[in-house]
Amino acid sequence: MADAKLSWQHDNGKLAFDGELTRATVPAAWEQRDSWQSEAGDQLQVDLSEVEHVDSAGVAMLLQLKKYLMQKDCELTILNPSQQFKAIVEVSGGTDLLELASEE
Repeated sequence: MADAKLSWQHDNGKLAFDGELTRATVPAAWEQRDSWQSEAGDQLQVDLSEVEHVDSAGVAMLLQLKKYLMQKDCELTILNPSQQFKAIVEVSGGTDLLELASEE
């Protein structure tokens, strides 16, 4: 999985990931969390519509991001989660922790 790639764009409190949110890509993404929060204000929406693959490390990162943001009085909403993402969240017991939504 050395060729796993993840990019993101952040605009007006919305963070859109593109690529793979996996063990191979999470460390580099996690290093950017301060900039995501500082631009988000009190609400950060994470759009997963362009995420091709997610594993438990990706879900764990978003759970940690939720905790991190809560300490800064910022809410996290996950937009357009895939069925794979939802299944991992459910199996890991994070359903009550993450707010999942679909954009219309």
